[in-house]
Amino acid sequence: MRVLFLEVVDSTQQIAAEWVQRNDRSWDAVGAEHQVAGRGRLGARWHDEPGTSLLVSLVLWDVPLPKPPHLISIGAALATAEALEQCFPPLQVGLKYPNDLMVHGRKLGGVLVEMVGGTAVVGIGVNLAQREFPEPLRETAISVRQAFGMLMTSPLSQAEAHKLATRATRTRLIQQIGTRLKALIAELAQSGTHALHARWQARDVTPGRPYQVLDLPDQPTGVALRVEPDFRLHLRLANGEKYSTYWVHAVPSP
Repeated sequence: MRVLFLEVVDSTQQIAAEWVQRNDRSWDAVGAEHQVAGRGRLGARWHDEPGTSLLVSLVLWDVPLPKPPHLISIGAALATAEALEQCFPPLQVGLKYPNDLMVHGRKLGGVLVEMVGGTAVVGIGVNLAQREFPEPLRETAISVRQAFGMLMTSPLSQAEAHKLATRATRTRLIQQIGTRLKALIAELAQSGTHALHARWQARDVTPGRPYQVLDLPDQPTGVALRVEPDFRLHLRLANGEKYSTYWVHAVPSP
């Protein structure tokens, strides 16, 4: 996988999308030290501290899209969780529907998939070496560095913390994520969602969390019960009815 690293960008998603629009196949992924206009799902702002995060967009050149294409986001979250655990043992990463990476109940990272023509552009952001977060995120975000602090009896040294976000470390992560994601998409095409769902279930921290349902009138809030084998989310709505859909937005727990 050919990875271009840049210092400061508006958004790696924007750069990757422009490649696709021009059919410029010089690169397969673009990473950045810092984004000034990073985006999350449904327009959410992605916060990063320069030089501390994995900020990358992968272009899935000539990769057949699964049906529904929503499954790319699911596969990207799973591929990222597996790559992080391989790179940073003994880290254990949970998954919150549809594509949040969770550790100790806090958000470690997320995925944003956008379609440009018939090509998927997969944006991934992961907190790696942050020592702390600004006040709005302090109780809800976590970095690999902070997670290690909870797992280990002694804190990481400065040198060890630095290694978490070196360009070599991030390049290795990007390569692993890209390889795993393409393998998952190929598996989906060959055998459907069964194996992918089993791997998701082993990490699933979704049940019990509140979600806004985007494809019903008035967009009601429901509580997640389970992720279905086809990766729709099954919820119990406030009126007691049950409903399954791909179109939800996670809301803060009360």
